[in-house]
Amino acid sequence: MKREINFLGKGVRRFFLIISLLFLVVGMVFFFTKGLNYSIDFQSGSLLYYKLSSPLTSDQIAKIRNIAKSLYEKATVQTGSEGKEIWIRTKFLNEEEVKKLSSEVEKVLGRYDGKELTTIEPTISKELREKAILASILAIIIMLVYITVRFRFDFAIAAILSEVYVLLATIALFSIFQLEVGPSFIAAILTLLGYDINDTIIVFDRIRENMKQNPKENFTSLANRSINQTLARTIYTVLTTLLAITPLLIWGGSVLKPFIIALYFGIIVGTYDTIYIALTLLCEWKDMHSS
Repeated sequence: MKREINFLGKGVRRFFLIISLLFLVVGMVFFFTKGLNYSIDFQSGSLLYYKLSSPLTSDQIAKIRNIAKSLYEKATVQTGSEGKEIWIRTKFLNEEEVKKLSSEVEKVLGRYDGKELTTIEPTISKELREKAILASILAIIIMLVYITVRFRFDFAIAAILSEVYVLLATIALFSIFQLEVGPSFIAAILTLLGYDINDTIIVFDRIRENMKQNPKENFTSLANRSINQTLARTIYTVLTTLLAITPLLIWGGSVLKPFIIALYFGIIVGTYDTIYIALTLLCEWKDMHSS
């Protein structure tokens, strides 16, 4: 008989639950002190982009940064593609201010291959943020209803709490490292919620089968066996998914990077939280009601 890994021993599961909560606490401290680094889509502002034929020097970057900050103290300047691209993000600028900024920056740049201006007004950015939050809440509510119908209400609550954990943990990561939060981040979050619930449902399905065969078996023992029975499938799924997105993480460029980082982190955490959030909470609940 194959030896089972004891994922859900009382001491083990409580240790990992405490570690999980500590990470969230640290993340929330960063969130409430530093906030999130919203892209221009989620906060009003102007983004001026230049594509160049030759790399920028450090002196040119410093001059452009000074020009931007003279117009707006919190302006940011980012470069990409070996210094051949530059993004200048400022507050919402009117037509006159844009002309002034462009004129001064172009004196420093000289020749350039392409230019693009993106401007988001305050009302639009607010609407985008609200829709993103609504989309995430709706996804969680639909999942709650689905799991309640397919399994049981206690299973549904545990699964949704694990979904919320993935959401908060990813937000915590982006807050700690000040990674950019934009529409691609929301797309990643919704993808992760679906991926995570799929993994949780597979384990729940095996638990339900085992409960039918052994209705009097201790729940923790039964859940632990179910994890071991689905472990190989989970590992193969995670590894193949991560292998598929790794090239995008390395060569995807600055625009795709936040999306891929969110996916990479969320896939790993989503697999972990099936055991140490969803099933740990279920085991604790069953222990409470069996004593």
